[in-house]
Amino acid sequence: MPRLRILASAAILLAVPLAAHAFSSSTTRSLNVRGGPGTHFEVQTVLPPRTSVRVRRCTSGWRWCEIDSRRARGWVDSRFLEPSVRGRVPIVNQPSRDDRRSRPVG
Repeated sequence: MPRLRILASAAILLAVPLAAHAFSSSTTRSLNVRGGPGTHFEVQTVLPPRTSVRVRRCTSGWRWCEIDSRRARGWVDSRFLEPSVRGRVPIVNQPSRDDRRSRPVG
């Protein structure tokens, strides 16, 4: 019975989404929030400088990161976030189609 409880506890801990481990950051300048990771995705809104955001995950190399703030949720170029997110948030190779908020432009 104790072994079953340990396994059940481990399963619950592993099921906690990585998003629960978001990293706090802020924009260093006006920053486009896009529907996906790249300039080929539509701009959904623009965040002003010094906007607080929560970084949920980034693409490999930490170039594009999914954020949310009081004003928006989407993908931003991480070069314009301070402090740097490098090594501090989960990496995704490529978000699934269901995760993308809009289609690529063009």
